[in-house]
Amino acid sequence: MTLPLHQRLSRGPGRGFTLIEIMVVVVIIGISLLVAVPKLFPSDDDITRRESERVLAVLQVARDEAAFGGRVIAVRFDSGQMQFFERDPGNPDQWNPSGSAELKPVTLVDSVSVQLSVAGIAVPQKSAQITFLPIGVSQPFELSFATA
Repeated sequence: MTLPLHQRLSRGPGRGFTLIEIMVVVVIIGISLLVAVPKLFPSDDDITRRESERVLAVLQVARDEAAFGGRVIAVRFDSGQMQFFERDPGNPDQWNPSGSAELKPVTLVDSVSVQLSVAGIAVPQKSAQITFLPIGVSQPFELSFATA
């Protein structure tokens, strides 16, 4: 006697999952973890790369503000922050905190350190400053990022 299809496919009491079904579920979970773990637990290199890209983007905004705004803008790296200053037009020796909405202080990631070099010479952290003139950057510079 042949049973109808719905009775042949239904699981009776005591029937469990087949080995193939369990293996498919394990493979799906493994692939999901393979994709998710690097995003949940980034490596030090990933953190450093992301922070350097973020700093680069903010420096480009500062450069554009100087060029299009006709102002002299300085970027200082101090106490784990990027701070922005504008040169006082009436007193060239005076630097004032930037009033621009785009140039608010930016807190850097704790585990990443930044080293500024100008003309191949490392600049001490206390005096690390990049100056953007309306015609471009005042001196070529290099920023090095490392995990602390």
